[in-house]
Amino acid sequence: MTLFKHSSYFGLDLLLNSISIRIWLLLDKARGNQDGLSLPMYRRAFNIFSKLYHLVCQSPLPKATLAQIEKLLVGMLDDMRDMVQIYSLQDVQDSCRFIASPSSPIIFGRRAGKLLPMHVLLVSNSRSFRRRKHALPKLPLPELQSTLDKYLCLIRTVVSPAEYARTKRIVEHFLKPGGQGHQLQEYLLHRQKGTDNWANHYWLNDMYLNIPLPLMINSNPAAVFPYQNFTSRREQIRFAAKFVRGMLDFKYLTDTRTLPVERCKYKEKGQPMCMEQHYRLFSSYREPGRERDIQRTDTGTPGRDFIVVACNDQFFRLDVQLEGEDLSETDLCLQLSRIANLAAETDSTYQVGALTSQARPVWAEHRDRLLQDTTNRASLYALENCLFLLCLDKPTVPSRPGHLLPTPSNMSEDMAARTHHILHGQGMGHNSANRWMDKTVQVIVSEDGTCGINMEHSVAEGIALGHMIEHAFKTMGKEHGSSHEAFSLPQPKRLEWNLSSQSVLDIQEAMSTVDNLVNDFDLSIFKFDRYGREFIKHQNMSPDAFIQLALQLTYYKIHGCLTSTYESASVRRYRQGRVDVVRANSPAALTWIKAMLGQTDCSEEEKLRLFTEAVQWQQDYTLDTILGYGIDLHLLGLREAAVDLGLPIPELFKDPSYKELNTFRLSTSQVSTVSDYWMGYGAVVPDGYGCCYNPQAESISFCVASFFSCVDTSSDMFVHSLESSLLQMAELCAYDPDTVSHR
Repeated sequence: MTLFKHSSYFGLDLLLNSISIRIWLLLDKARGNQDGLSLPMYRRAFNIFSKLYHLVCQSPLPKATLAQIEKLLVGMLDDMRDMVQIYSLQDVQDSCRFIASPSSPIIFGRRAGKLLPMHVLLVSNSRSFRRRKHALPKLPLPELQSTLDKYLCLIRTVVSPAEYARTKRIVEHFLKPGGQGHQLQEYLLHRQKGTDNWANHYWLNDMYLNIPLPLMINSNPAAVFPYQNFTSRREQIRFAAKFVRGMLDFKYLTDTRTLPVERCKYKEKGQPMCMEQHYRLFSSYREPGRERDIQRTDTGTPGRDFIVVACNDQFFRLDVQLEGEDLSETDLCLQLSRIANLAAETDSTYQVGALTSQARPVWAEHRDRLLQDTTNRASLYALENCLFLLCLDKPTVPSRPGHLLPTPSNMSEDMAARTHHILHGQGMGHNSANRWMDKTVQVIVSEDGTCGINMEHSVAEGIALGHMIEHAFKTMGKEHGSSHEAFSLPQPKRLEWNLSSQSVLDIQEAMSTVDNLVNDFDLSIFKFDRYGREFIKHQNMSPDAFIQLALQLTYYKIHGCLTSTYESASVRRYRQGRVDVVRANSPAALTWIKAMLGQTDCSEEEKLRLFTEAVQWQQDYTLDTILGYGIDLHLLGLREAAVDLGLPIPELFKDPSYKELNTFRLSTSQVSTVSDYWMGYGAVVPDGYGCCYNPQAESISFCVASFFSCVDTSSDMFVHSLESSLLQMAELCAYDPDTVSHR
C-alpha cells in the first residue's frame, strides 16, 4: 500500500505511508470487532494523522516538491475517477466531520485499497463533477418560425382582434428573409455554440437582477414546515440545532461534490440533470445595485464555517466548526442558548435588517452609506459571506384581525398565519426586521413552533431548496461526533453597527416600507380534499395540465377573460439549465372554458372532448418547453441580441401585445413535496395572483396570493371559485363512465 512515492524524498514516503497504514489497520480492526472502537478513539486516530501530516507539509521541504507530489496524486485519481468513493461518508461520518481543504484536518477516502487525504479526493471529485456538467447537452435554440407561430397562437387569447392583426403584421415583417429577425437568430446561433448556456445570462438579469422591487413578498418564496408546537425556548433551540446539523450534513455533500445526480422522470427518463444550483445554496449572495443587482457566488470555497443567527432583531456570528470539526447538536444548543441570552439582555436599538426589504436601488444607496464605516463593513461582510441565516423568531400572530391569538390547538390550523410569518415576518412589530432578505437561505424557527425557510430566488429554484429541506429533515437528530467542553467553545460574536444620523433615517423609511408591504399582502391557503392526483391520473391526464386548466377556468369566471400565465418548467436536462415558461392561456383552453360556462351551445360529450383537447395541448406545450423549445427564453434572447449588437430594439418587442404577453396576472408553479411542507410567494404584478400548488395522492394544496390595494383581485374569492372549478371538472370527467374508461 503506497500513498506517496517520490524518489528524492524517500523519508517523507515512509513517514506518511507508515502513519496511514497503521491508522487504516486500526480502523479496519475496529470495524471487524462487534464492539469496535469508541467514537473518541476514532476521532483521536484522525487527529493524530492530521497533525503529523501537517507537520510534514509545513516542513522546510521545497514547495515545488510538495506540489509535484500532490500533482501525482491528482493525476492518479483523475485516471481512475470512476472508482473514487468517499469512504468516511458511510463508515465514519458519525465519528468525525472534517472540512475538505488542505489547510484543515484530514479525513480519508478509499480507492483500490489505498488511503487518500480528503482534500485530494475533493480535487478529483471536482474534476469528475466538471466532466459530468460538461457532458450535459447544451440548451437548444428553437427555430425562429416555430417560436413566432407559437407566439401568435398565445397572443390571440389575451388581446383584441385589432391588436392581434397589428401584431401579426409586425411578426411577418420581423420574419422577412434577410431581415432583423434572421440577423438576431444568427447571432444567437453563434452564441449557442460558444457558451455553455446561451440564455442563462439574459434570463437571470431579466427575471431577477433587473427587477427593482423589494425582495420581500415580490421575489423571495417561503417554504413552511409542519407546525412544531414548542412549549419552551429550550424546545425551539433544540429544533433549530437539529435542523442546522441537517443543513451542515447537506453542505458536506455539496462540498465534496457527492450529491446524487437527479434524473429526468419523463421523456428520456434517466437522463442526468444539471445540479449546479444546489451547489450555490451556501455560497451565494444577492447584492443590491442602483442599476442592477449583482449575484455573488463562490462555489470554489468549501471552507466557509460560520452562520449568522438573528435574534431579537440583532445579528450574531456563530462558528459551526471548531478545529476543523462541525459542532455537534449539543454544541449548537449551547451556542444558540448563549445567543438567545445575549439578545435578551438588550433590545435592538436600530432594526437594521429592515433595510434589506426596501426597493433594490434604495437599499443599494443605503448600503453604500453603511459601508463608509469600518464597523458596519465588518458586520456586512459576515452577513454576506455566512453559509446561511438562522432566525430565532418571536411567536406567530393570527393571520386576520379578530382571530384568537395562536395556541397549540389552533396554530396548526392557521396555515395562512404561518405562511405570512415565513414570507415577511408579519411586520415591524413582530419579526420582519429579524431577517436579511439578500441571503440565499434563511432558516426561521419561532418560539411557538412556526418554522420554515425564506429563500432568495435568483440562486435556485424551489426543487433545489426542497432537496435540501428533505435531506435536513431526514438526517436531523443524527449526532455527528462527540460534544466539546463548554469552556472550549468560543463565545458567539454580536455584529455591531455604527450608524450615522442619515442611516437612522434610512431605517425608519425602511420600517414604513415593510409595514406597507405586509399590510397590502392578501393570502389564502386552500386544501382541496375531494380528490387528488390519483383521480386525475385515472382520467389519463397529466395532473399539472389538469390543474393549470382549473386555474384558467377560475380566472375566466372572475375576470371574464384569459390572461398571460406563467408556470415555471425545468430545463435542467441541459447544461446550466434553470427554467423556461409553460403557458396555459391557449386557444384550446379558451374554447373549452366558453363551452363550460355556456357561452357556446355544447353537449356534455362535446365539453369533455374540448377538455381533452385542451389538456393535450397543455401537455404538448409543457413537453416542448422542458425539451428546450419554449418561446420565452427565445424571445428574450432575440430582444437582448439586438442590445448586444447595438441595433435598435425591433418593433416586435415594443408592441403592446408583447408587453401583454409578459404581464403575468397568473404566476404559478407546482412544488411537489415528500415531507409535509408547502411553499408560497406573492403575485408578480399589482393586479395579479401568485399560486403555488402541490398535488398529492388524495388532495391538492394551493397557496394563493394577491394585493388588497387592487380592487379587482381577492385571494379568498379566487380560492372559492377554484373549488367550484375543480368540482365542475370532476363532474365533467364522470358524466359518462363508459366514455371516460375508453379514452
